[in-house]
Amino acid sequence: MVLSGCQNAFGYINARWIDEISLTYHQLDQQTEQQAAIVEPKSISEAALIKTVAEAMNKSKRIQGELDYAPDFIMKLVYGDGYTEEYALGLGKEKGHNGLLVASVNSGKGYSIPAKHADKLRDMIYGAVSTDGE
Repeated sequence: MVLSGCQNAFGYINARWIDEISLTYHQLDQQTEQQAAIVEPKSISEAALIKTVAEAMNKSKRIQGELDYAPDFIMKLVYGDGYTEEYALGLGKEKGHNGLLVASVNSGKGYSIPAKHADKLRDMIYGAVSTDGE
């Protein structure tokens, strides 16, 4: 893996190395049980969608200080060689807000996904899919 020039501590995510991304709704309690039923687990293997996710991750910036968060999804990246990485992903459904990304191996460090990229992820997960780069 090439890690030079990255702006986040988990390294540069190369979309070409990823075979699949799985998203599972993170259910915290029974109150969110109904929403979990609406958002079924997703498996993403289309190159353009994987690129959208990798770009959002690569544009994220480290959040300083303590984290107090509840993720919406557990996201698992599956690389071509079988290696996997797991992240907590917080997006909410409302557009125009930054997203949150936390690597499972270091849950004390969070990364802010710019609203523009978080909105693309929301569209991809909750409905409208845009793969035209904007």
